[in-house]
Amino acid sequence: MMTRKDYVAVSEILSDYAEVIEADEYFTMCLDFAKYMAQDNDRFDTRRFMEACGINLTGIYSEPKPASEHISLR
Repeated sequence: MMTRKDYVAVSEILSDYAEVIEADEYFTMCLDFAKYMAQDNDRFDTRRFMEACGINLTGIYSEPKPASEHISLR
């Protein structure tokens, strides 16, 4: 099992490549790493990892709305 120290090291290595890889490819690569790490550790925080890689998730990876806010329930 990987540890927090490993996750931090991987995010630091990946973030070094953010400027030299096309944004969509960089996002996909980081997400692939995050998926792998999430399988390794149930408590892995994908959002935190992606942000540590320098990816702004605002509007992309948002929290789901509470059921009371859905139109069909009003």
